[in-house]
Amino acid sequence: MISILAALSSSITQYLIVWNYNHNGEVCMLNLFHLSAFPNHPFCVGPKERANVCPASFIWKDEELNKDCSARELENSSLRITHIQGKCSPFRLPNTTWWSAIMESIKGDEHRYRAIMKRSKTPISPQEDVDVPLTPRWKDGGNYIVKLGFGKPIQNFYLEVDTGSDVTWIPCVSCSSCLTRRFRPSKSSAYKYLTCASKLCQDLGLCGNDKSINCTATQTYGDQTEVGMLMSTETLSVSSQYVKEFVFGCAYSVKEPFVQTTLGLVGFGRGSLSFVSETAALYGRTFSYCLPSVGSSAFTGSLRLGKAALSVPGLKFTPLLSNAQFPSYYFLGLTGISVGKELVSIPTGTRKGTIINSGTVISRLVKPAYSAMRDSFRRQMSNLTLARPSEPFDTCYKVPKKAVKFPVITLHFGHSLNWTLPMENTLFPANARGSVLCLAFALSPDGGDSNMVSIIGNYQQQNFRVVYDVPGSRLGITPEICDA
Repeated sequence: MISILAALSSSITQYLIVWNYNHNGEVCMLNLFHLSAFPNHPFCVGPKERANVCPASFIWKDEELNKDCSARELENSSLRITHIQGKCSPFRLPNTTWWSAIMESIKGDEHRYRAIMKRSKTPISPQEDVDVPLTPRWKDGGNYIVKLGFGKPIQNFYLEVDTGSDVTWIPCVSCSSCLTRRFRPSKSSAYKYLTCASKLCQDLGLCGNDKSINCTATQTYGDQTEVGMLMSTETLSVSSQYVKEFVFGCAYSVKEPFVQTTLGLVGFGRGSLSFVSETAALYGRTFSYCLPSVGSSAFTGSLRLGKAALSVPGLKFTPLLSNAQFPSYYFLGLTGISVGKELVSIPTGTRKGTIINSGTVISRLVKPAYSAMRDSFRRQMSNLTLARPSEPFDTCYKVPKKAVKFPVITLHFGHSLNWTLPMENTLFPANARGSVLCLAFALSPDGGDSNMVSIIGNYQQQNFRVVYDVPGSRLGITPEICDA
């Protein structure tokens, strides 16, 4: 691969454009680099309708950077966000490659999706919830974690970030089945457990008539992981900022049938007990994240809290919608999908039924929308022969060494937000060599029943700043090189 560099002019000279050429002299991908990070942070921009791609562009690097993983958090109201199998995660499984780790996380997608759909069919009680964490808790799959502190003095924990759950919980010392670090309440001067006499527990319906007993809850996840927790309050440390009397679950029992590492969870959903709601006085129910490219296991992103997230240049907004059947999730109005020059039709119901989620890896669409997009993509790639499907992908191509043009996917949302996906967000390598590339979307399980909802996953979100302005009921998106 040969690269040619050119600096962008005027007010954005901090970036470089890099044209990648193969040995035949053809442009494989057009990439954008920040001068301070060159050459390790690719962001594919390319033409709006078609882009050149070659296999070498999809050979993901495993721990290629000499990153200081012990670095302090970025700044006030900003946290480093790390893939649970990345170089900077303390939970990286041994004897796994970066590509295989991402594949395992995709295998958990179907179970997560089914658990989300279960919400629309099963009444939810505080004692038996069907929330699923951002890390899909299926075998050794996983996604993104951040570090938060609990107690005085501080005890630090890495927690899974979940935009579809509310209650935050951490493993506590009484949990004999928890294999990671456990919180010690007796070591904190600010810890308090809640009893059934507390207004919070009464409002949540967690207790019966006996007000003298402790306030406990049980939460069951999509893979049958069951967490028993004592509802408590504690001082929460977010970088150098503090939140007093933060309500969380102190887990005393965790039954995990498929994993051996017990992580806690921080809920960024829309409920009253979510991190977003509990820290509203400090951060105004506004947050954003930038998930890094999976092109390297060493890349990390950032999670920003507060109104400063709204000042990011170039943000385009679309309304945040609600769905009574899925009260914790954030919905968008998907109005159309363009494949190259072709605008394909999607069902009207999709416009009010598309979840944006940081936990699901691959975007899954209901059958009418997925079939229309996939069929258009295949028609425009008729010059290549379809390769064997690679679960969950059904549209794959063996890519020759020379550059191949692929159509660019654009997702259209309400208020004229057009989200054009780079090739690294559109195609997924079916092997570690990148010689077979698949359309990185999938049909929702159970055949994509049109009564289901579509989900925009984190693979499509990499290298974008995604801003959740909950008071303004809007979501903002802009391209950004996310490696922190």
